Amino acid sequence: MSKQNTLTEQDVVRWLQHQPDLFVRNPELLDLMTLPHNTGAHSLIEIQVARLRKENSGLKSRLKAFAGIAGENERLMHRLHMLTLDIMSSRRAEDFFARLFTLLERDFDVAAARLHLLSAPDDLGEVAGISVHAPALPDWVENLLERQKIEFGRLTRAKLELLFPRRHKDIASVALVPVGQHGLLALGSDSTDRFQPHMGTLFLELLGKSVEFRLEQLKDDLARKHA
Repeated sequence: MSKQNTLTEQDVVRWLQHQPDLFVRNPELLDLMTLPHNTGAHSLIEIQVARLRKENSGLKSRLKAFAGIAGENERLMHRLHMLTLDIMSSRRAEDFFARLFTLLERDFDVAAARLHLLSAPDDLGEVAGISVHAPALPDWVENLLERQKIEFGRLTRAKLELLFPRRHKDIASVALVPVGQHGLLALGSDSTDRFQPHMGTLFLELLGKSVEFRLEQLKDDLARKHA
């Protein structure tokens, strides 16, 4: 003999979800139902209205949060545009990067900014804020460059010492921005909340492209001089 199937509460719920007009067709069932009174509602309509009001309040809160994020993103992109115009006016690569680091720390709530390159001309290697790693960067940095993906968060003391010499004790969170295959732009903050994994990356992607473009220009200029 086959075992008889047991009807569960979830089975009933699923069935009712496909029968939205059940109480219209069978109004007498309402007399048999026990409705909660602690909600302050005494009818199905009042309960539904109360639930809709609660959902509407939640949607308004989410919409307000989205509007705040959109406004902040707009202000951020405007500042990025102004930064790009400013640094792109620098003819010498040394001036470009010196100005870049100054503006990042002054206008973008960055405690420390440093560019780590696989190679660079001697003059560029002397710019404060640039580290040239020869013959190669550490494996964990090379893996990040291979993925070409921006990363956020907190790092170990050893990694912070590499990225921010003499400043590592001040850094609580970081953003690591690959700059093509040239290297890595490291941004550090003294706040643990400044750079978090859920952050958007568009601003930093555009910033990384600007730096990459300038490095490619420098590379082409040097090639023409040698030719």
